[in-house]
Amino acid sequence: MTETAISLISELADRSDDLARFLDEPPALLDLLPIAVYACDADGRVRWFNRRAAELWDRAPRIGDDRQLYCGSHALYSLDGQPMRHEETPMAHALNTGTAVRGEEVIIERPDGSRAVVMVHIDPIRDAGGTVLGAINCFLEITERKRAEATLRARERWFHELLEALPAAVYTTDAAGRITFYNPAAAELWGNRPELGVSEWCGSWRLRGQDGAPMPHDRCPMAVALKANRPVRGAEAAVERPDGTRVPFMAYPTPLHDASGTLVGAVNMLVEITEQKRAEARQKALLDELNHRVKNTLATVQSLAAQTLRGAGVPKEARAAFEARLLALSRTHDQLTRGHWESADLLSVLDGIFAPYRNDGDRIRLEGEPVRLAPKPALTLAMVLHELATNAVKYGSLSATSGTLTVAWTVAVGGTSRSLRIEWRESGGPPVEPPARRGFGSRLIERGITRELRGSALIAFDPGGVRCSMDVPL
Repeated sequence: MTETAISLISELADRSDDLARFLDEPPALLDLLPIAVYACDADGRVRWFNRRAAELWDRAPRIGDDRQLYCGSHALYSLDGQPMRHEETPMAHALNTGTAVRGEEVIIERPDGSRAVVMVHIDPIRDAGGTVLGAINCFLEITERKRAEATLRARERWFHELLEALPAAVYTTDAAGRITFYNPAAAELWGNRPELGVSEWCGSWRLRGQDGAPMPHDRCPMAVALKANRPVRGAEAAVERPDGTRVPFMAYPTPLHDASGTLVGAVNMLVEITEQKRAEARQKALLDELNHRVKNTLATVQSLAAQTLRGAGVPKEARAAFEARLLALSRTHDQLTRGHWESADLLSVLDGIFAPYRNDGDRIRLEGEPVRLAPKPALTLAMVLHELATNAVKYGSLSATSGTLTVAWTVAVGGTSRSLRIEWRESGGPPVEPPARRGFGSRLIERGITRELRGSALIAFDPGGVRCSMDVPL
């Protein structure tokens, strides 16, 4: 609207048949315009002004008064706050040089001391011979816009200082991947200071993947985030500095968009994980040592037990059962070691238990979703399932060529709790009869499942095959 009004006023002036009269008698519609307008003759005397100009000046200067030239405001200042004499105003420049003024900004002061920032657009008026007869000034208050710009600059400065002070490496790029900013922490991490607007994707000298292989910059996490227009969270890589040192890090690049949703760049935070990697290496070494010692301890226990039991005249079958239990325990220890002693996969535990009996085709079926077991339930369930498998091989379905065994499990969710239900089903073996006395397996189930794991178990000696249901809280 402002540009239209300025163009309209210039056009009215150009079409006026009597330019001198136009300077003395402005069109009535000027008072309807939303911008301030006034005119001066060639000597700088104010010839007329509209309602909006008087509102901005908060005064009505005398028409043709030689004591106030070029502008009707009480006082004028440049944007840096320095006083501006009226003969130094943009209007004086336009009248003295005959050149138009476009978009210059000045500060006007009102009689009450309040100030406003205005943007002026001045067009000289000439007669047919080119002589400057005067000029028209269209000016618009932009105080709020200047305040908003100052606020925005202050916020940008604060944000820039914040990024500079962050201990984490942060940098930004434009939509094409060219680096537009990086903080001191990023330069320290890279061991390099890339050229802004030229270097692309990452400011490092070289990059390495997790396996140590070279990683091209256009395949780094920042490049992936920009090309796919999506955030990348926790991608691991390593910086190789010019001196050859390598620093592992995790990257968190996030695309940036303008108000219309158009991709305009991205910001990336690089978190050094050197100490984390060292801790992981130390933890792995400790776990490897623990596993080695556990295996040695189990082997020692097995050897001592074999020597002791052999000397005590214990039957060979009992010794074999004891050694098999130690072996099942050792295999589960291996599974937990692979999971850093945080958890073990149930299917892997079962595979270890049934490994000695997999030579008879597809007689053993394992069915269930992936489940991770904490160390205590993993060890307890391994021993219980080992006893059930041993009994199935000796007396149950796996003792007959036509027999089959199915172990199926599901996870039930109730509120905030989860429980594991395991169904053991034998079929096709010899007829089943309830045992005359409670064996080791029954006692193990009762002690392990119900007491240690706070679960429940039910064994049914159906004629067609043993059934066992176990519920264990996860």
